[in-house]
Amino acid sequence: MKYCKKCLMPDTRPGITFMEDGVCAPCHNYEKQKTVDWNSRLEELKSLCDQYRGCNGKSYDCAIAVSGGKDSHFQVYVIKEIMKMNPVLLSTGCTDWTRTGQQNIQNIAEAFSCDVISIQPNPRVAKIMAKKAFVEIGSPTWYLDALIYAFPYRMAAQLGLKLLVYGENVNYTYGGKYNVETPSAKFQPLNDVVKPVWDKWLEDGQITEQELASAKQMTLEEYDASGLNAVYLSYFVPWDTHHNYEVARRFGFRHMEHEYRREGTLENYNQIDSIGYLLNQYLKYPKFGHASATEMASRWIRAGLATREEMIPQVKLYDKRLDQGIVDAFMQYTGMSAREFWTTMDKWYNPQLFYQDRDGVWHEKFEVGVGITDQKQNPLF
Repeated sequence: MKYCKKCLMPDTRPGITFMEDGVCAPCHNYEKQKTVDWNSRLEELKSLCDQYRGCNGKSYDCAIAVSGGKDSHFQVYVIKEIMKMNPVLLSTGCTDWTRTGQQNIQNIAEAFSCDVISIQPNPRVAKIMAKKAFVEIGSPTWYLDALIYAFPYRMAAQLGLKLLVYGENVNYTYGGKYNVETPSAKFQPLNDVVKPVWDKWLEDGQITEQELASAKQMTLEEYDASGLNAVYLSYFVPWDTHHNYEVARRFGFRHMEHEYRREGTLENYNQIDSIGYLLNQYLKYPKFGHASATEMASRWIRAGLATREEMIPQVKLYDKRLDQGIVDAFMQYTGMSAREFWTTMDKWYNPQLFYQDRDGVWHEKFEVGVGITDQKQNPLF
């Protein structure tokens, strides 16, 4: 386990690469933004929009995939306010909205005067899948993530629209196996966020193939046949998560500090639509030794908002904390007992990064910012 010399992202993040200088690809990619001719890129975006502007008369000329969060507000701001397009917003609903999340999705429609078409997840399937995916693959939001990637593509195609706008290319921006800057989001469903394990969910007969059909992404053949052009906005405009938040606030986006204070995060404005959804974020910690605090700290370091030295104690403090509200919400939602929940959690701890004491409590073998250490187990336990 080694850490980026600039930020605090370890090489245990799936698919991430480090350059010869010991700095991770996301840090290098962020720095590349400083040398891009963004005026030229903005002209490219304008030319792209001009191809589709007014293509349906007075109706929608493009679609934007949104959640209602800070990045979604930024996307709609660029496409509607700057590019003067007439978009429809395509969204996947939550199974346990926060009040703030509901306010934000309402705000994005009102602030920018846009229609929203949303799919509400099948409640029975969502509940079964939350537990099943947690137990089987350690990704309790698999079904919701699959819908997020599938619905906008399919709905845009059904509406006869040809331009679909997503936010950032997560592999290029934050690290992953498709570390290539490209405007095209054609291959986004292959970015490994949604594991292709469809047959596994059908094995016990609780769920049918038909019930999962809405969460199935387009094949590349279907995509080509649809004539859809899905793009990443982050190719055309500089992408910085905190800057997006500051822009979103100017249009009414609300953070969650006034509603709920999460125990394991550094901020109050990222992934705030649902409390239970954050279990998936936390599970990166036992698997890979990093979670929300590491991700946000690394973004702030890249943006010059904080130093690596300042963030190390913050990540040590917050990354390991699993918010009690997340646990309570997930157990109530799935019907799991505390014993069942924590026994399942034990499955996902990586023994190369953690050791378990005689009472079952897990401890790090690594030090944040350093890597694996010769830490000895406390002889009392």
